Amino acid sequence: MSFAVPAGAPRARPSTVSLAVVLLFAAAAIEVISVILSLLYAQKIADATKQIYDRAGMQSSNAGLTIGTTIEVVVGFIIVAILVLLGFFVGRGSQVARILTWVFGGIAFCCSLFAVGSTLFTQTFWDQARKTNANLPTYAEYERIVYAQVPGWYRPVTTVLGILLIIAILLPIILLALPASHPYFRKQQAEWEPPAPGSGPGFGGGYQGPQPGQPGFGPPPQ
Repeated sequence: MSFAVPAGAPRARPSTVSLAVVLLFAAAAIEVISVILSLLYAQKIADATKQIYDRAGMQSSNAGLTIGTTIEVVVGFIIVAILVLLGFFVGRGSQVARILTWVFGGIAFCCSLFAVGSTLFTQTFWDQARKTNANLPTYAEYERIVYAQVPGWYRPVTTVLGILLIIAILLPIILLALPASHPYFRKQQAEWEPPAPGSGPGFGGGYQGPQPGQPGFGPPPQ
């Protein structure tokens, strides 16, 4: 007789998976800081931008900027919730969470990369707008006016946070794809255990013939 041993023993979590979990939680923390900074200063930047457009004779409204800021904050909190959930379930060895990390992480990575990259082309877009409306100030003047209402550390900090977020999302995607991570996400199978000595036929656990006091008990026939 053979027995199946249930796979109840806890699996050792590879260091690659542990690091991926830490990075997912770190990405969530970075996003929280970014959302808080947006809540504190995004409206001031929007107000200053509106003043620039008004001086240039361009009709503008804070409604669109406010809506954009609100959407950014809401999406930011959704991203935080997703990152925390992914980190929790990846740490528990969920294959579904691992796949979703690749999918969501890829999308978030592209969005973060676009957000950081777009700031590099802001001056180009602004110079193109000045060709249409010469009343707009130079880009240097635009930056001076817009960021006069926020602390001097705001721009470098948000830039660094954006870069850190890209790294904290990209690395778990790579770590969870490494061969060392694969066994942790495989479904545990019941292990076969060989029969104990003396439990098979012909031993203590098998048929041993009639017992004393039962019909058929006696010396073997000649």
